[in-house]
Amino acid sequence: MAISTEILNTTFADLRGPLVNSFVRSNELLSALMDKARMPSEGGSLIERSFAGGAPARGVGVFVGDELLNMTRRQQTKRFQVEPHRIVAAINIPKKELLFNSGKLAVIRLIEEYPQTTLEGAKADLNAFLLTGVSRGLVFQTADLAGFLSVNGEFAAGSGTGVTNGLLKFATPATQNQNVQSVPKSTSYSHFNQYGAITAYATDGLPTLRKTYRQCAHYAGGMGKGPDLVVMDDDTYTNFEDSRLSLVRVTLVEDKTEKSNMLGLDLGVAKVYSSIDLDRTASTFSGTPAQFGVTYILNTDYLEMPLMEAPSITPFTERVGDQDVVTAIFSMQGNLICTKTPAQGCVSGGAI
Repeated sequence: MAISTEILNTTFADLRGPLVNSFVRSNELLSALMDKARMPSEGGSLIERSFAGGAPARGVGVFVGDELLNMTRRQQTKRFQVEPHRIVAAINIPKKELLFNSGKLAVIRLIEEYPQTTLEGAKADLNAFLLTGVSRGLVFQTADLAGFLSVNGEFAAGSGTGVTNGLLKFATPATQNQNVQSVPKSTSYSHFNQYGAITAYATDGLPTLRKTYRQCAHYAGGMGKGPDLVVMDDDTYTNFEDSRLSLVRVTLVEDKTEKSNMLGLDLGVAKVYSSIDLDRTASTFSGTPAQFGVTYILNTDYLEMPLMEAPSITPFTERVGDQDVVTAIFSMQGNLICTKTPAQGCVSGGAI
């Protein structure tokens, strides 16, 4: 007995939600944003967030008593703007497959083979693009994802408002001048990212990571409110892990209260991940300091992924056109936006 479209959709209805949830949760950045409710539903042709490069008032010193108050109003209010980007993929199952199979196990196999595999590929493509500016090309090519804001500041080929250049540049703050999120970077109004450069991991790896973390935390309100997500390429993470294993436990003498490991390795409150999609050999890193190692130090309190359409999959429907298939549509629309760039950082080197 063949599998009808109705039978296929009956089983698929129970699996569509878990498939979409897995699509989001398997992406380190999107998962962290979802946990903090930083993926709100939003409308409009642009995603906009205001920020002030200066305080909204100017004070005066009173030496005599007849000084006039400075009535200056906020002069440096600027507005981050990114354009929401939409991606769509048609998931086709040939009707021949439906006619050749029968039973619930066959339905589950077809769902694993087509929708599940498609979403796993789309996840890898999106994650790779957000981290490097280059897609893996499994479902979406790099040009298809060019409307999203990439975290990689070496990427400079985005398509759409505010996304031409990536977010975090591997350069000192004073030399950052790219137009990011529709606002040119400048230290004069605090639109820049922190940056550290590791010469060799054994020499200054951990000190550089910790210093960059502290610099990000200062702009976030202190160490307790510092970055909470660190993503490294696999080579840098290997060195990071080795440095943890080489630490020794200190025995404290005549201390009645302190029982912690004084040399315990951490980066503040941040969780550190290695991502296979963060490829330091990607074309966008070629010729830059990041080709020798990539680390992103992110504070998700100041990152959002507003969605005009949350990731979703439609039920399968029969095609009316020229293909003998049943089709489900995967789609999402939104974009990444950062509301405080000085609280974010990146580190080059560390892989050697």
